[in-house]
Amino acid sequence: MSSITSHKFTSPASAKSYTYLTAGPANGPLVVFLHGWPGIALTWKPQLLSLSSLGFYCVAPDMPGYGGTWTSDDPSDFALEKLVPDFLELLKHLGRKDAVWVGHDWGCGPLYAIASHHPEVCRAIVGISVPYRTLELGLPALLELVDRDLYPESEFPYGQWDYQVFYEQHPQAVDRQFESNLPAYLKLVFSRGSPQTGKGPARTSQVTKHKGWFGGPGATVPDLPLERTVLDHEIYGELIASATKNGWKGATAWYLNHAANRKYTLEKSVNNGVLKMPVLFVHTEYDAVCQTVDNPKCPKEMRETCEDLTEFVIKAGHWGNLECPEEVNSGIASWVMKKVRDWWPGPELKSRL
Repeated sequence: MSSITSHKFTSPASAKSYTYLTAGPANGPLVVFLHGWPGIALTWKPQLLSLSSLGFYCVAPDMPGYGGTWTSDDPSDFALEKLVPDFLELLKHLGRKDAVWVGHDWGCGPLYAIASHHPEVCRAIVGISVPYRTLELGLPALLELVDRDLYPESEFPYGQWDYQVFYEQHPQAVDRQFESNLPAYLKLVFSRGSPQTGKGPARTSQVTKHKGWFGGPGATVPDLPLERTVLDHEIYGELIASATKNGWKGATAWYLNHAANRKYTLEKSVNNGVLKMPVLFVHTEYDAVCQTVDNPKCPKEMRETCEDLTEFVIKAGHWGNLECPEEVNSGIASWVMKKVRDWWPGPELKSRL
């Protein structure tokens, strides 16, 4: 089995330092994994080990604000337009001109920004949980996707996106709450999904009402058994170390650039945002926030703007790549064989590079 190794590089574009993990042969077809809130590169562990064993060169950076990568007290440093050049520099650092890019959660922000602004570096892309043309269009676009049968406007004016409104209003309150008990809150965040959580109103719809997550800062914080999460001991320990080192400010900062991200997406995307490369989207059916299976509005624009779109559904909560790794890994591999055949490892590999 392939081993995972850690590396560093400093982006010439921003002079900021990044840590990234690699697995697999350095001359294999490149797959880059972009994690989301509040993860680290190691949350791609099942994908790094599985796909590298097939011959892919798998790379996963710690995203800004996490792990060994830079963080900042200035939330505007986390705007997509500022981040994308660094990921293009990472690609150059790896000695490549393009890659298959994979994103989950907030990792889909830079994923879709790279695809819509620099399609030439994308042989293909994979989004998990968060559809194209949602998050990168800012909070106004997300609010238009709310299922008002599930979230009556009189009771839930911001639907499941209420927590993002609270972030904008009280970012330091969010930081204080999570930092008050990182081990317990991380396990709650990474809890497993269930059919029940996927059907009812998300807990994120009442963050403003409670003035914080999980009932608010005054509520009892349960110590969830690790087996009820999607984490193993190694990933859990590294998540705690990352959040202890960096604090929670970087995790929060990703939510504080909606206006800038929307402007960047609408004004600077090429081809009016239509994607021509192969796109794979993985629906997480039990995801209470990104309800792409039961709410057809959520993936609608993705289906209209991706010319070569493939979709499949896994019965998992938001953390589908950790909760159902076999389905995700085999789904990506079989899609590559069908849609990105020239990216499949083989004896002719070196002549293609």
